[in-house]
Amino acid sequence: MKLIKIWLICIFLGITATALAEADKDLKPLRVGMLPSLSLQKLFERFKPLQAYLTQALQRPVILLTATNYETYMKRASEYEYDLYFAAPHMAALAEADSGYRRISMFTRDLSGYLIVRTAGPIKKVSDLKGRTVSAPESLAIITMMGEHLLAENNLLPGKDVKIDFTSTHNNAILALSSGKADAAIVSSAIFDIAKPEIRNKLTILSTTKNVSHLMFMASPKLSDKEYVQLREAMLHFKADGMGREFFKRAPYGDMTEIRDKDMRNMQPYIKMLRRRLPEKN
Repeated sequence: MKLIKIWLICIFLGITATALAEADKDLKPLRVGMLPSLSLQKLFERFKPLQAYLTQALQRPVILLTATNYETYMKRASEYEYDLYFAAPHMAALAEADSGYRRISMFTRDLSGYLIVRTAGPIKKVSDLKGRTVSAPESLAIITMMGEHLLAENNLLPGKDVKIDFTSTHNNAILALSSGKADAAIVSSAIFDIAKPEIRNKLTILSTTKNVSHLMFMASPKLSDKEYVQLREAMLHFKADGMGREFFKRAPYGDMTEIRDKDMRNMQPYIKMLRRRLPEKN
């Protein structure tokens, strides 16, 4: 069943790497895991340029894979179903600590969240949200954790003073607010900034979370040292002023850079939160 899902995704994307696979039957595809933070269509449309670049740079087929939710996605990563693991920084740090994933690269733009409300609505300050509903991405999302911390800093205990309505994506959290199903929303600033003007113009940023490092790419320890070095070099050359120009024009990520020790150290509090929210392993 798992293989069927993989190849259905490949067919959906029309992956051009098939020709390479036919040329060399022994050449295994590079399996790239994509964080399911957007709808399936938007996710794969956004990262098709990276897929095409890696196919050419590494001279091997590249397939893009994802999961229906964060928990499943992280579980598959822990079972090494992805050679290149695209993850939120706390998930990347956890994969390094628990599963031996190695650092590849990350985006340069700081990751932050917005607490947004309807401009014409009754909420004018964070304290007005007491007894209200706030929509947010999945509970495992770092933006959600950062947003909950923001609420707590304003003496609003998530789950007690404020109801958190978890959605499957950031865009769905925005739509819940826009449609009146929620009184506020916690979403990625990068995603909100590129939302459709007709939606964004009716919403107001009430407050902003603290900044953390952006999304990261990690390599499975199952890759050979040679494969790891080649992949890391290729990813670090995918720059906004070079091969990644068109990608970074369209995506709100800034540029590509190395992952530093301090980026991982700053994730330690979020790793603890992540562990508490994940189901216990049998």
